[in-house]
Formats: sequence, structure tokens, C-alpha cells
Amino acid sequence: MRTVAETRFRRAPWGRKKHLMPLPILSVVLMVTAMASPVMLRMTVTVIDDGNLTLTASVQNVVHPSGPDGKIVGIMRVTNHASTDLLLTAASVRIQSLAPDATGESTDARLDTTITISVPLTVRAGATVNAPFSGPYSGNVLSLTLGDSFLVTPSITWSTVLSSGSLEGPFTYDQAKVCSGPGPSPSDAFWISSFCENA
Repeated sequence: MRTVAETRFRRAPWGRKKHLMPLPILSVVLMVTAMASPVMLRMTVTVIDDGNLTLTASVQNVVHPSGPDGKIVGIMRVTNHASTDLLLTAASVRIQSLAPDATGESTDARLDTTITISVPLTVRAGATVNAPFSGPYSGNVLSLTLGDSFLVTPSITWSTVLSSGSLEGPFTYDQAKVCSGPGPSPSDAFWISSFCENA
């Protein structure tokens, strides 16, 4: 008759109950944070959109959303529609929340941020480049809503790279505009600038 020895294996630490307890609590905290202000946790602003150049800034995350001081990080999408390369030498955008019941460009203290990307940045003809951005902000983004409008003040400078390698320019775009949302559908869980007009 053969005797079989029973081999016992220690349970992995992640299988122990004490390690699993914090997970539901953590997921609830993250869910509440995301629901608190979907506007700023997922927000896309049109910075410039013309025949040669399109820039859109998409906020990916907000650090310390209840302020008074925090940080905004995201991706700037740069599309070159021209037939020549473009060299960006400055790219920053100031975004300010507008008072809900005010007329004109009356800003309030809920959001004031200036985001920048690293330059110089070369964008090939017909290409799109995603450049990370970050910037400090003041205010409390938890008070923002999907019906808000924002004053967007860009400072974009670029040159055209000629076939000879020399630069033509520089050209500057600094037209402030009021951007409203949400778009393209009111059912979206985040804010997208659907309409912008010059300020």
C-alpha cells in the first residue's frame, strides 16, 4: 500500500482577506472622485482650428481638484494641415471659467489655468503630434458643470519650414475666444468645446 504525503501550499499574500478589504473602498473613492467633476477630469478645448493648423487640449487628470492650488495634466493634439513642415516655438493656453449668469467675458474664480507644451516641436506636413502638457491652476473645479463656458486665450507661435530648410515666419495666434459646450451630444459624460466665438 502506497502512502501519499499531503503537500500544503502557503496562500499568496494577495489572497488573504486583510489585503482584499481596502480594494472596494479604494474603488468607491475613485468612482466618487470621477463623478464629482466629469467636466474637468475629461475636458477638451479647441485652441485653434484653421486651414493650416489645429490644436486641441484634452485634460486627462486633475491633481487636488478641490484646490485652492492644483495641477492639470493632459495631451495637446497638434495637426498640421499644410503641405510643409511647421516648427512650433511657443504653445501655451490660458483657460478661465466664466460666471454662469454673467454676460460677456466675466471670469470667476472656479478655474484659472495656463497649460504649456515643450517646444520647439516640429510637426511634419499632414501629420498629427500628441504632446503632453501640464500647468498649475487655482480655483475649485468640483464646482464646474457641463453647461459652463470658458475664456480660452492662446499664445501660439510657429514658423513654416521651407524645402530649402530655411524658416518662414514666425507667425503668431493669440485670438481669445469664448468656448461653450458640451458637445457633440448632451449625453456625453465630459465637456467638449462645441462652439467658440472670438472674445
